[in-house]
Amino acid sequence: MERKQEKELENMTERELLIELARQQRKAARNSRLTAMAAVALALVFAVLLLAAVPVVRQAESALDRVNELTENLNCVISGNADSVTKALDQLSQLDIESLNRSIQNLAKILSPLSQLLDR
Repeated sequence: MERKQEKELENMTERELLIELARQQRKAARNSRLTAMAAVALALVFAVLLLAAVPVVRQAESALDRVNELTENLNCVISGNADSVTKALDQLSQLDIESLNRSIQNLAKILSPLSQLLDR
């Protein structure tokens, strides 16, 4: 196809060549304008998307801050409860179960005559 165009160009007069050259330059200029407009449109789309993304990012940051705060509060509650459970376990471990059992048996012996008296 290019050879055909070359042969056609060779047969043209200077005036025809200038007209063809001007026509091709207008076509190239039109293509350049279209490319520039597409680039500007693409830049505008990116700008709009960026502006739309900013509030979403801010909301996400706010949500993450709230999650961090809740996590810290939960950690405080858990550590506070862990301290209470540790204290309770320490107190339970200090109990003398054998002496407690002896005391319960002694109490049962003491209350046995009273329960027989009230049983009638």
